[in-house]
Amino acid sequence: MTNPTLPALQTGAGIARLTGAIITPIALVMVGATALVWVSLPAVPSTDDWITLAVTAAFVPVLAGIGLPLLIIGARRLARLRRVMRDGVPVAAVITAITGLSTDPDERGASRIDLAVPAPGGGTVNARVRQVVPLPLVKFMAPGVRVPARVDPADPTVAVIDWRFAEPRERIAGSVLFDLAAGLIS
Repeated sequence: MTNPTLPALQTGAGIARLTGAIITPIALVMVGATALVWVSLPAVPSTDDWITLAVTAAFVPVLAGIGLPLLIIGARRLARLRRVMRDGVPVAAVITAITGLSTDPDERGASRIDLAVPAPGGGTVNARVRQVVPLPLVKFMAPGVRVPARVDPADPTVAVIDWRFAEPRERIAGSVLFDLAAGLIS
């Protein structure tokens, strides 16, 4: 079997890491902008000059305060999810709740999926994942559906759905009802 991988943008952690990777360089550019404003101040700065400098300088800690934590936390969480995907224990989890599904290919994001995962000692443990559901499987995802997952043996609340082994359910009931109706009519 090939080594399983987890694409970065298929998870909420990957999206957070990307957002941090975009915002953090903007904060660094703002440092340069603040320095340029400081250098360009006239010998006797006016009140407007000081306000421009203050506003420019205020963006740096705000952007860095948002971007750096997203970058660091997202990268750590993504590394953990990739480790679980690679080394985790395969289980059959049951979806208990799902939000954020979209069948529109242009409007798809990471869905929040609550899972009931079998615990090592028996019983079940609740796990929540944020992953993008593959487009061919979206219409089959609902509470009660079994999905293949991998869980962290040390902490079964950390799970990743392994979409490589997910199969769409056949909607047999609709075809059976159609056959029955056709038999009654003819």
